[in-house]
Amino acid sequence: MVGAQTIIACPPFKIGAAKQLAEVARQFEIQRTGRTPESATALLVDHSLVITLRGMLSPADKLLTKSPVGAAQVRELHRQLFHTSSSSLLQEIEEITGAAVLEATSEVATDTGTVVLVCLLGSGVKDSYWSDSTQEDIVDPPSDIWLAKQLADLARQFEMHRTGRAPESVTAVLIDDSLVIKVRGVLSSAQQELAKTPVGAAQVRESHRQVFLASGGSLQQQIAVLTGVAVLEATSEVSTHSGTVVFVVLLASGVAASTWTESKSQPTSLDSSGSKEKPDVGGEG
Repeated sequence: MVGAQTIIACPPFKIGAAKQLAEVARQFEIQRTGRTPESATALLVDHSLVITLRGMLSPADKLLTKSPVGAAQVRELHRQLFHTSSSSLLQEIEEITGAAVLEATSEVATDTGTVVLVCLLGSGVKDSYWSDSTQEDIVDPPSDIWLAKQLADLARQFEMHRTGRAPESVTAVLIDDSLVIKVRGVLSSAQQELAKTPVGAAQVRESHRQVFLASGGSLQQQIAVLTGVAVLEATSEVSTHSGTVVFVVLLASGVAASTWTESKSQPTSLDSSGSKEKPDVGGEG
């Protein structure tokens, strides 16, 4: 079994590029829906670009999402609309980042009306692409090493408990009220084989969404305990191309840096057998 590596992420992402990507996504949503997002945030974590757009549901959508069936219908309609209309957006992302978009998915958080776009890039983005920004423009997530390790370990233990397999590595980044966790190497060999066809890949993604909806409550509860901030909604997407899972967790507020001191009491997490234990704070799991 491959050892799980916990990575403390500090994305090589500067405000100039972040603003460009957020603005591209904002204009895309305006053109596609006729509605202007309340806010747009872009974050780069390794090879994953995550864009959150808040306030995207229409009054009719909000009314429909009051029932579980209606919420599922809104999410599925949003996925289909994104799939059929996203080519221009993905092309602009490739032009800005200089990296090919291997796979792109979109989820709508029906409780908050937030749209989350997750793009898996073919390569990392070099710092030189962002040379138009000064050193002061670098986005530095307000999370210290202790915080990132705890959040990453929660996700690692969750995946081990849920699938029985240890991820190859986990990356956690917190910016403002958005937590992004990237878990690599979570698809089984059977899932990888099934995902080789478009129909099979869609089945793997849908199965993953349903499993996360059914079992993600424990992860959200532990994140709330660790951060001291309520979780409004969480979405999960799997890249069938790379076997990478991206969790996007929307918090009720930003997290104060003072929360993440070494003296903070350690939260519990699920180990692979389902028992409670203190998370490992080491760099290797």
